[in-house]
This record gives sequence, structure tokens and C-alpha cells, in this order.
Amino acid sequence: MKQNPAILLRPAQPADCTRLARVLRPADRAELAASHPGQAPAELLEQFVRRSAYAYVLTYHQCPAALFGLAPDGWLGNCACVWLLTGYPVAQIPKTFFRTARRFVAAALLEYAQLYNFADERYAAALRFIRRLGGTFDGSFYQTPAARFLRFTFRRK
Repeated sequence: MKQNPAILLRPAQPADCTRLARVLRPADRAELAASHPGQAPAELLEQFVRRSAYAYVLTYHQCPAALFGLAPDGWLGNCACVWLLTGYPVAQIPKTFFRTARRFVAAALLEYAQLYNFADERYAAALRFIRRLGGTFDGSFYQTPAARFLRFTFRRK
């Protein structure tokens, strides 16, 4: 497979949080605002990265396209919270983005039997993406004043 030198996957750094916050797609921005009211996106992204055992940034022409990570539930847990937020550049590399996310989930499932999180039910593209990656929705949710968030899981086969 031919590599595109404009695309880079690397461990996330604090500066990536600020840079992605500037180019967040509207649905990602709305999801953050609904799930963490009153908190700035850059600060939230920094918190997510700090809490994660692994956090990566996918860049396109040195601009963050996606930031994603994995936060274990506990010292000895077999479950982890997986998260992902995207910026405008992700639309220019959809196949690379999907392949990268699929590899990340597969690698995480080698370490944890179950990955989970919640997705804003208004964000149809995110719900489709989760399903394409093999995630399932069990019907549970949590409600905020702004939106309802559906629980999804990825399980080791």
C-alpha cells in the first residue's frame, strides 16, 4: 500500500488539543458542548489525553484530522473507555481515517475485552461510523439537558 506523506499518525501532544479544537467539525463541537456544558473544547481534549493510556492524533498536511484515545476503567479492569473527535481535515482522508480507527479498535481489543463510551444520538454519522467499526448499542443511555447519549460497546470476539 502506498503511503501518503501528507498523512501522519503519532502520539498526541498537548498542543494537538488546541489545534484540533480550532478545527472541530460542528457535530463534534455540539457533542462536546452537550456532554460537558460550559467547558472549552481544548481543555476537554487535554483532559481526555491526560486520562488516557493511549492517545493519538491523525494529521493531514500537519493539521489535526482526528484525536482519539483509550482510558482504562481501573488498575485491573478488563474494560476501557474509547473516545474520538474529528476536525474538518478528516473529510479529505475518509478511507485512511476509517482504516486507522479500525486498527486502533482492533489493537485495543487485544488488551481489553470490552471498549465503551456514549455517543450523541443526534450525530447520525458518528452512530453509523461506530456500527461500521463493529460497535453495538444496547439501548442504555444518559440524558443531559441538551441531548441524549447512547451507550455503545466494542467486544472482543
